[in-house]
Amino acid sequence: MALRARFELATDNWKLTTRVAASAGLALSLLISGCAARTPVPSTPPAARTNPLEVLQGELHALFTAPTIQHALWGIKVVSLRDHAVLYSENAGEFLIPASNQKILTVAAAAERLGWDYRFTTRFMATGPIGPDGTLNGDLVIIGDGDPTINPRHPDRWGIFDRWAVALKANGIRLISGNVVGDDNAFAEPGWGVGWAWDNLQDGYGAPIGALQYNENQVEVVVGPGMTEGAAAIIGTSPIGSGVFVVNKVSTAAAGTPTAIDLARIPGTPFLHVRGQIAAGAKTMTVQAAVHNPTEFYLEGLREAFARHGIAVSGTMSDIDELREAPKTEGNIELLVDRSPPLSEIADVLMKWSRNGYAETVLAAMAPAGEAASGTRGLETVRTTLAGFGLPPESYLPRDGSGLSRYDYVSADALTTLLEAIASNPTHADRFRSTLPVAGVSGLLANRMKGTSAEGRVAAKTGALFNIRAISGYLTTRSGEPMVFSILVNNFRVPNAEIDAITDKALVRLVEFQR
Repeated sequence: MALRARFELATDNWKLTTRVAASAGLALSLLISGCAARTPVPSTPPAARTNPLEVLQGELHALFTAPTIQHALWGIKVVSLRDHAVLYSENAGEFLIPASNQKILTVAAAAERLGWDYRFTTRFMATGPIGPDGTLNGDLVIIGDGDPTINPRHPDRWGIFDRWAVALKANGIRLISGNVVGDDNAFAEPGWGVGWAWDNLQDGYGAPIGALQYNENQVEVVVGPGMTEGAAAIIGTSPIGSGVFVVNKVSTAAAGTPTAIDLARIPGTPFLHVRGQIAAGAKTMTVQAAVHNPTEFYLEGLREAFARHGIAVSGTMSDIDELREAPKTEGNIELLVDRSPPLSEIADVLMKWSRNGYAETVLAAMAPAGEAASGTRGLETVRTTLAGFGLPPESYLPRDGSGLSRYDYVSADALTTLLEAIASNPTHADRFRSTLPVAGVSGLLANRMKGTSAEGRVAAKTGALFNIRAISGYLTTRSGEPMVFSILVNNFRVPNAEIDAITDKALVRLVEFQR
């Protein structure tokens, strides 16, 4: 009986609950229908009713998480320079390999520590007097501290060897009875960055730096087909006197066959193995190779200039490190002092064309006085200088100045922090930004985003290594809002062009953003 009573009570409670719910449902239905009659439901899609910033963030997230690139690691941050609001962030604190975005840190530190007007200096010293017959009775010593500008990227500097020869002849010199000595002791050797891969060192972009630098310490290797299929290719180098000995392992392939040329060299040796094939009848192919000894290369270029202007050398053209006894320094006569273009011009080439040698040279120039300059010692200055920009030393891990090292680590957060600080600094803001490539206009961005709304509105430093891409800098939206951004991506397996297309699309979207 007790069980039956409990069952009947539960049944009555269920019926009551059902009636209450039905009444409430009817009332709610009438309320909704009444509201609908007074206020029509908008027909516009949900996205159109969302905050513009939320739409932007959703679209960017979709771009960076597309199925084909979900395996990649992205670090992204976008900040408004108008109110310093973070507009987008994805793994912004993650340490990633920055490739040539490392140059942003190097140039920012150099601008602050050395100054935009800093110049490198080259001195010509005579260890003996000049006789009435035009003989320099002693050695001619050239002392450098790293000037990287004697190359075709600076047209006014490319002919400087000839102008030096003219100036020495005007001083009465017709014959140097001793040696012409290249004093490169201002820089530590071998001149490679920490963590540079050994199989990059034969290529032009992996050339070592030195206190005496000529033609970016690289030589053109020009490869042409042989006369018949199967014959060895014809290979030449330029400029002459590079100290590079070519080992020709390139064959002439059938007409129409793809050309493929590869360079290889054991580090520390002058023998450059040029391998691969070139099709019969094909146009010549030119690749850049690093020279073995920058100082010897420099001196050979100088020898040619001396010969063109009638200055003979009885002795040798010698790297000071190769001499048994260094030239005397007491009582030397200063014949000539040359100063390079200012850092502002050097940084413009460095950033727009991403020149590794320039970056490593500028880094070494920041080394504390005392020992021979090196990138490692220059990084001491970089850390203390960037701390003044509000960048804590623990927010990045630099090992070289150019980003060719895979030991470099930095986050998108650190890069945007630094770029924000530069933008707010009257001494550096305009000059730094002017060094950056501009989308669709200049440098390594000249052919990217061309014809889009981002053309002329994005100024940024690119970066590229195997399976690494980076781009960081400034942009201005079509509505006039200035922004700073950093997009780093590591560990992808799709073609580089696909990654570039995604980042370019994201930057175009940012340029079109309005809030």
